[in-house]
Amino acid sequence: MIRLYLLRHAEAEVEAADDSLRNLTELGWEQALASADWLCGQVAAPARIITSPLLRARQTALVVQQSLNLPEATIDSAFLPDADIVRAEQAIAMAFRDNIDELIVVTHMPLIASLSCWLQEGVMSVGDAFSLAEVRIIEAEVLAPGLGRIGASFVAEEGRQGSEWRSLLPRL
Repeated sequence: MIRLYLLRHAEAEVEAADDSLRNLTELGWEQALASADWLCGQVAAPARIITSPLLRARQTALVVQQSLNLPEATIDSAFLPDADIVRAEQAIAMAFRDNIDELIVVTHMPLIASLSCWLQEGVMSVGDAFSLAEVRIIEAEVLAPGLGRIGASFVAEEGRQGSEWRSLLPRL
């Protein structure tokens, strides 16, 4: 049984000169930590993280990576917001060949909703929207369109108050 954790990035700044460089907001850091805390109770087997190259996704992935004490996240353009879902599925399949049973993918809307729909229903559709910092676990015997099922999900709320944990994270 494989477990795929689809995680939408946490809240980011609304305005930035370059969309790819939007930082997480204070609430976003808290949401990322809340999702990471939840994932700590879910991830049991050797796991790996793959993330979109956009800063907000990389920052979210960093919080998860450090919270779960995982190797550094792999950055892959197959997980950009408007990327092709078949290309994203192929990148996920390749990652599962690396002797892991669990994979965390940090990405964006609309790709994440389309990818979730594709893997569960085998339908290329927009799918149900993900909230910021929402995690959905897709479980399957074999990674293929229409064969996955939702195992559990989590939506981050306010997260922790204060930012004492933030000083522990390296700046991206």
